[in-house]
Formats: sequence, structure tokens, C-alpha cells
Amino acid sequence: MLTSSRRRVSYLKVANPHWSVLIFAALLWVYYVWQQLSIGNAPHQQHMHHDMHANTESSLLKLAFDWMVMVYAMMLPMTSGTIRSIVNRIPLTRQSRSLVVFIFGYSLIWFIFGLVLLYLTALLADSSLTMMFEGFPVAAIAYALAGFLCNAKFRIRLLTACGSIWAPRITGLKADIDILRIGFDEGVKCVQTCAHIMIAMHIAGHSLLQMAILTIALFYEKHLYRNKKNLLRNTCMLLSVWELIMFY
Repeated sequence: MLTSSRRRVSYLKVANPHWSVLIFAALLWVYYVWQQLSIGNAPHQQHMHHDMHANTESSLLKLAFDWMVMVYAMMLPMTSGTIRSIVNRIPLTRQSRSLVVFIFGYSLIWFIFGLVLLYLTALLADSSLTMMFEGFPVAAIAYALAGFLCNAKFRIRLLTACGSIWAPRITGLKADIDILRIGFDEGVKCVQTCAHIMIAMHIAGHSLLQMAILTIALFYEKHLYRNKKNLLRNTCMLLSVWELIMFY
């Protein structure tokens, strides 16, 4: 029975090479839920603005850490197809190493994007523009604009290209460089296709429920976009209506 169980586990690992990434993302969701509950489910953006004014190294590291936790929880499941393609092209002995290198390259792009977004948020928080927009449903507008961008032709082309990789070299440092480049390229494509969603959610305050809804919509669009091409757009529009209702 033990041997049979081991064989089943081994088969699942081979058939689903992205299993470790999905488990990691699931654990991050558990952490994120615990984190939100521990602060009373307060809007993340308010805490973020408060920390920005503190302007300390520890607060910056905390913001960067929270940003990457959110990115990993939402975006790592979207890379399952790319991971499968990588695993099918490299020797078994290099798979774990290549997975780490790929995630590092993928993370680097999102980390840079997050730093820019947080920096711009800090600039806006310290300017008079924040007061000007207080009377407007900014979150509702952001989600509506994101919804309009969801079915843009350039975005659909990028979405189609996601997961398509070239054959990396399989030995030596050059193999690691190839995997790093693949991770970097996938990160760029992912930012280009999902940045509008992340920005809208950032403006709305990173509600845990909205994060979960958008993650599901993004996952379906990523893997079934031909049949669900309006799902993400409709989700953004519904969130826009919700934010509008909550504003008034």
C-alpha cells in the first residue's frame, strides 16, 4: 500500500510539475488571510500610506514584502503552463534548480514594477492631487478603465504569447542563464497583461475578497481565455459598480 501511494505521488508530480508552485501560492493565501484577519481586515492602502510617510527602511521592506506576497499568491498559479514547458525541456536533475531560477527572473520584473508603483503612490500621497480626487470614486473609475483594457487587441496578443518559450540549453551556466531569461520574459509579458488589474486593485485598497475574485478571473482567462474572454472584463465592471455603490 505504501509503495502504491508513493507511485501515485510520483505520478502526480510528473504529470503536474507545477504542483510545488501551486502549493506555495496556496500557503501564501493562507498567510495573507491570517495577516488580514490579524489587522481587523483594514484596507491595505490606508496602512500603506501611513507607512509611506514613515519613510523608514523597515517600512519600505515591509511594503516590498507585502507586495511580493500578493504577487506570488495571485500570479504564480498563472505560470503553471510555462513551468510545464520548462520541465519538459530540461533533465530531471536540473528541474528544481531551474524552477528556482525561473521564479527569480519572473519575480524581478514584478518587484521592479511594485517599487515604481509604491514610489508613485508615495509621491501622490505627498502632493495636493490626493485632496483633489477625494470627491471622486477613484476606485470605481480605476476598475472601469481596467475593464475596458481587458479585451484590447494588444493585450490579447500578449496573453496568447504567455507560456510560449524557446528550448533552453540543458547543461552548465548557460542553461541557468536561459531559464533566467525565460523567467524575465514571462515576467515582462505578465506585467504587460496584468498591470492594469494590479493598479486598479492597488487604488481600491487590496481588499482580500477582491484579490480572490480577480485571481480566479485571471486564472480562467489565462487557461480558458478563448471561451471566457469577457470574464475578466465583466469582473472588473462588477467591481467598479460595487466600488461606486460603496463610495456613495
